[in-house]
Amino acid sequence: MILEEDLRHYVHLLERGYTPEDALLVTATKYPGFTHEPTATAQPSDVPVVPTEQVVEANYNPYAPSPEIPQPLEELKSKGKKAWEFVQSKVEDIDVQRLRPSRKTTAITAGVAGVALVVILLFVLANQGGAAVEGTWMNDQGQRFTFREDSTAAWEDDRSAQWSHSGDELVVLANHQGTDFTHTLQVEISEDGRAMWWLPTSIQDNDGTEYTDAPGYNPSCSMLIKSDVASTLDKYYANDDSYLDETPNWCDLEGE
Repeated sequence: MILEEDLRHYVHLLERGYTPEDALLVTATKYPGFTHEPTATAQPSDVPVVPTEQVVEANYNPYAPSPEIPQPLEELKSKGKKAWEFVQSKVEDIDVQRLRPSRKTTAITAGVAGVALVVILLFVLANQGGAAVEGTWMNDQGQRFTFREDSTAAWEDDRSAQWSHSGDELVVLANHQGTDFTHTLQVEISEDGRAMWWLPTSIQDNDGTEYTDAPGYNPSCSMLIKSDVASTLDKYYANDDSYLDETPNWCDLEGE
């Protein structure tokens, strides 16, 4: 029996493993008007029957029903959407007037926020204390001291001394004639950052000898001015009087 082209196509799909329903759908798409009772047509007896599982693995069937594959992302989206709808429904039920903050509550909240902002600002400024010391300074004897950004310093005859600054304490580790000394100084800086007062509180060598306790040693306070203001000793004395009012009470400037 010679089969019509559309029926031949239908049977060929059955041979490839399509279900009768899917074979009918594909054939009707290619040959409009094609109809056939799936149960009325059997596969030819001379065509070996191949297990459906093997055919599915070997041939992709775009019309076959998709297997149930878990879709975790879609499930998450669905659950998230439901959760958001639930939250929205609860928000709509809230009495906004009842939750509106009073003026007193608003003022307290603003005050707390303001205090927190001030604390944060002070903390930031405290951690920037080292930056205030950076630069080159001159004392009233014309000596220059340089504090670099990389925590190295030019301290008297040591050009590679080390320094650190925290709060009102400046620590300098310098070498003098082959011996390391740790200088600890109390410091305060002027409002414009151009003048600095310091007072040695400790000078120790590697053996722990405290030189400020030596007989006849009397630590004295000094005022230093930054080199952009006092590039020469004459300019130092031309500007030092402008900072006298800011001299800290722990600093007794000799000769002033």
